[in-house]
Amino acid sequence: MKEFKIKRYDHARVQKRKQGARAAAATVLLGVAALVVGWTAYPLVYDFITSWEPPAPSAPEPPDPVPGPAVPEPPSVIPEEEPEQEAVFPSSAVYLPPEIMEDEERLEQELASLKEKGVTGIVFDLKDATGIVRYQSELERVALNRAQSETAYDLQQKTARLRQAGMTPVGRLYAFRDRTATAHMYESAVKYMNSTVNWIDNSQANGGKPWLNPNNTEAQDYIIALAEEAARNGVGTILLDGVQFPEGVALDLATYGNTGPLDKSAILAGFLARAKAAGDRTGSQVAVTVNLISAAGLSDVRYGDDVGSLLAAAGCGVVEVMPEQFGNGVTSEVLTLSSPALDPYKTVSQGLKAAGPALGLETGGDGEEGEGETEDREEAPRVPLAAVIQAYTSGILSQSGNKPYGPEEVEAQVRAVRQAGIEEMIYLDPAGEYGNLPRPGA
Repeated sequence: MKEFKIKRYDHARVQKRKQGARAAAATVLLGVAALVVGWTAYPLVYDFITSWEPPAPSAPEPPDPVPGPAVPEPPSVIPEEEPEQEAVFPSSAVYLPPEIMEDEERLEQELASLKEKGVTGIVFDLKDATGIVRYQSELERVALNRAQSETAYDLQQKTARLRQAGMTPVGRLYAFRDRTATAHMYESAVKYMNSTVNWIDNSQANGGKPWLNPNNTEAQDYIIALAEEAARNGVGTILLDGVQFPEGVALDLATYGNTGPLDKSAILAGFLARAKAAGDRTGSQVAVTVNLISAAGLSDVRYGDDVGSLLAAAGCGVVEVMPEQFGNGVTSEVLTLSSPALDPYKTVSQGLKAAGPALGLETGGDGEEGEGETEDREEAPRVPLAAVIQAYTSGILSQSGNKPYGPEEVEAQVRAVRQAGIEEMIYLDPAGEYGNLPRPGA
């Protein structure tokens, strides 16, 4: 049997070879065309590349505003006014004793009556002349001294009530005249001839009492702490009374620690400077009380021989002008008064004239009524001053040298004080009875 040879045709492989040949030819043609085009375009491309600079960026256009509520223009800035500072002393004040201040019903009656009489301020005791603290204190030292009054009142509530009634509260704080604290602050008391025994201002049979030592730091700190506490509770003016060295018998036997040469004025002025700094910190005013006898140079027992330095250190003061303080009469090189309580105008006028240099007053005339009075004074007191007016009848003067004090006697003192350049008055009646006050505007 004849063998047949089968011829196979690889059609797919042939087609691939043909397509590959066509692709190669096309590639060659494209390459040649690119060379022709590139050679033709080269000068133009070269010039474009070498001369091209990037365009400066332009700020984007702001978007259209979105409608919304109108924004008001900010108001012009007006500087805030500082709060008006309360005057150091009210124009017309009276002293009210603890028995009135602690009795709410009686206090209300007194405030209503006093307001009708033109009174604008109330002076009341923070710590009295015996050393008792009359308001409710939170100081540990008060408790340790057993000085808290059994009928103590809420000081913050009391000062708020006084202001509500249109009255300026003035707190009186006795300093070194204190027979209560000395029993517990034993080292801070005036000593007998540098011993450990407390000096007393009279014999025990005559009721002699110890005093806090004005030269003792702990004693000073106690008074300042009370003043700061009073300021925190709304008392804007704190009247420091009893800022003095002791009075009494056997003063030559009283000793005050390491004082060097005893300069009473310098010691008291140093304490008052500390008290004033404390007042400045707490936003209160501190004033010191001085009496007319010492300011006139008739005695250096209380304050030493430079009363003016005490007033300068405190920054403001109160001068007691009561005729009673001159007793039944004085005779000296600077002042001579006979039966001072019988002529209150002359007594106060001449007393202020003698005390003028210490108080910073310019007084003229010879003390007779009408003389020394000027409408426009070129000089004013060196520091703000108020005067304590005697609004009571003395109980310690002789019958021949005394008389009842009514509106006429009170007005006579006021007239003399105003002629000396002092306008603020504090009327004093230990019992708190003020039926003899001058008419409003008098």
